[in-house]
Amino acid sequence: MIRFAKPELLHLLWLVIPLLFLIWLENRWRQRAMAQWANESLWNTALPTRAPFNILVKRLFSLAALALMILAVAGPQVGTRLINVTREGADIAIALDCSQSMQAEDFTPNRMQKARFEIGRLLGKLRGDRVAFVPFAGVAFVQVPLTLDYSAVMSMMNAFEPGVIPMPGTAIAEAVKQARRAFKAESKAQKILLLITDGEDHESGVIEQAKEAAREGIIIITIGMASPAGAPIPEKDRQGRIVGYKQERGGGTVISRLNEDLLIKIAQATGGEYYRATPSGDEFHRVYERITGMDKEKFEQKQFTDYEDRFQWPLMAAFLLIIIEEWIPMHKRRRTV
Repeated sequence: MIRFAKPELLHLLWLVIPLLFLIWLENRWRQRAMAQWANESLWNTALPTRAPFNILVKRLFSLAALALMILAVAGPQVGTRLINVTREGADIAIALDCSQSMQAEDFTPNRMQKARFEIGRLLGKLRGDRVAFVPFAGVAFVQVPLTLDYSAVMSMMNAFEPGVIPMPGTAIAEAVKQARRAFKAESKAQKILLLITDGEDHESGVIEQAKEAAREGIIIITIGMASPAGAPIPEKDRQGRIVGYKQERGGGTVISRLNEDLLIKIAQATGGEYYRATPSGDEFHRVYERITGMDKEKFEQKQFTDYEDRFQWPLMAAFLLIIIEEWIPMHKRRRTV
């Protein structure tokens, strides 16, 4: 298996295309200049040492050497074997509210972006804990099953904006139900459901689902991502500009507020904890401390290891091409009679 230590440097290989075009232009310019100077049948007689092919080869060798040096700088590495790595961690399902109310701006820049930022900081601290992602609005589903690939979790999470899930509303009960399915029944690790929402629930049955989760050994930690005072829900156009605020049927502006009582009851039903979100995000650090103190499970994961640097090979090839390019003469040797 081959990978690069600095894959972003591979974009420099695009420079080869315009440089190749310049080599072609130079070769064509030389031919036109010779054609203007004399008839083609006289070229070899007038300039017996002329070697246009040598010049073209020298240019191409230099360009190939440059491409190989870029590959060397990018740091090619080879995974020499596939081994079993023993890890230890908890199982965590992150259920994130993706309803329209998460656009409210009582957090900067809004509830959704604040939640994603803090989740990213939390994932940066985890070591060996498997994580699943469950987005929800009017419906819920397991978008990313339990995995150690935190970058995949964040990549998928960043793809979700309020309104992406077509069914409006906030079905917290369905979120808990789907999160339960994300856990593996045979796992001995502590199962943790991190429920991040403003608490506006448009359906019933969430406490019953929480009790079912408790019977399965799942602890629910809830984070209220809203303020008690609340904030209006902005409506945006396709360019992301605010064009107004959500209105009630009677004509007043809808104010989305934190439903703290419900989130406390959900957490208490499973022996978990409730945290109110703060601008500093300290509550996510307390969640991390709670997770680190829970039971862990040892499990094996296959992965490539012992990646060895192989930049020497393209670098050696580049130097070899440079030596050959220097050795190729610009002109033919004069024949002595």
